[in-house]
Amino acid sequence: MSYPWKNLSPKDGFMVRQSALLSDIDQQILTFLYQPLIGSAAYSLYMTLWTEIEKDTFWSEGILHAELLSLLNIGMAELYQARIRLEAIGLLKTFLQTDPEKLYVYELQKPQTSKAFFEEDLFSLLLLERIGERKFKQLRNRFSVQPINKDQFAEITKSFLDVYHMNTDQLKQHETLFKSSRSLIGDAAETKISLNADSFDWNFFYNGLNQHYVNRSAITADVRETILTLHHMYAIDELAMQHYILEASDMDTGIIDARKLKKNVVDDFHRENNEKIQLNDVVQQELEVTTATQTQREKELKLQGFSDDDIQMIEASKHYSPAEFMKDIKEQKNGYISKPEEWTLEDIVKKSHLPNPVINILIHYILVVQGKVVFEKGLAYTISNDWAQNEIQTPEAALKKVRDLYQENAEKYKKNQERKQNATASRSNNNYSRNKNVVRKEKLPDWAKEGYQAPKETPVSPEIEKEIQERLARIRNMQKEGE
Repeated sequence: MSYPWKNLSPKDGFMVRQSALLSDIDQQILTFLYQPLIGSAAYSLYMTLWTEIEKDTFWSEGILHAELLSLLNIGMAELYQARIRLEAIGLLKTFLQTDPEKLYVYELQKPQTSKAFFEEDLFSLLLLERIGERKFKQLRNRFSVQPINKDQFAEITKSFLDVYHMNTDQLKQHETLFKSSRSLIGDAAETKISLNADSFDWNFFYNGLNQHYVNRSAITADVRETILTLHHMYAIDELAMQHYILEASDMDTGIIDARKLKKNVVDDFHRENNEKIQLNDVVQQELEVTTATQTQREKELKLQGFSDDDIQMIEASKHYSPAEFMKDIKEQKNGYISKPEEWTLEDIVKKSHLPNPVINILIHYILVVQGKVVFEKGLAYTISNDWAQNEIQTPEAALKKVRDLYQENAEKYKKNQERKQNATASRSNNNYSRNKNVVRKEKLPDWAKEGYQAPKETPVSPEIEKEIQERLARIRNMQKEGE
């Protein structure tokens, strides 16, 4: 199933525009009247978008959806749901630019006044269903003001022309000056919620009323809107609606009391049903299906031996293109994608025909698991070629291949270490063996050898003997003089 929020990426940029100046009273109306209808996530989204616009300006700076997700602490599906709830109730308009780059513009709409809100059947009935009768009356009183007693006070307010006199000829001279092609703040018309009238058979309804002598002209535009609202909210069909119209009609004047009509329908509904009207948008059911599917999938992946981190990686690989995925990893490592890396990645995407999530697992393996500084061309081609030939089509299958690679490298490293240790031990043993078997032979002096005979003495000549005696005599004389 293809969900609409899949087209929205955290990397998509957006800007916020304010169509009207929002005030403190607008914030109160949003908080007390709109929030029960749209939910806390949509309310937080509106307020967050509002704060992105600086004071006295009407456009925000460019922002990434990733920042919005982080601020609101929600996922992409919840963000999309909050956005369309604001759109449906008239608080937001969304515009999309696709060229030269993808860019959203979120235009905040001013909420209805409290008077318009309570006079709108759809909003007032939905609020009543959400908060109950006691709180509904309390809020209506909060936004009400006691009128001036016209019996006691006479209005003496001066009109504009009573105070100011205008030169109409001068106004005509500057008529072009007042015309501008630019839109002014507050130009946007108040958003009106329209309901589909095709599901209600008006001809059958009117024919039935004629039989009860109710004039068709009594069904004014306001009453018609009330009928449609009650039909959609409480599933009141044409026959039942005729009955309620008769109860709310004044037979003398022919006027239909819309307030009594709404009260009768609401009372009967809650008399027969012990539950409140649930306002679920079209995304709610898809979210529930997605959540259930995701939970089941996580269980299956855990049974296959994947950890929570593995499952998170598998899911993350599905939400980014390979270029975005690589860029994100590079930014986390304070790096950048070089041109050769871009070319390598483009070539692998084009030639391998591997799904994007599988390529993202490959990117993560090289840059994170292997800790490579760059997306190495040779390694990337080798692995992608292997995965293409083995028809790896899912991120979980790719993650299993990564495990195999990691295990294979770990075993190779272990064997190399064992081989080195064995080699070192072998050399040590060899040296020891050689030192043990070889006996060192010391060279003996001649006198210690067996059968040694001392050499015969040769007598000194008389001349040498005389010279020796003279040297000894001189030495003795030198010693005496020194004493």
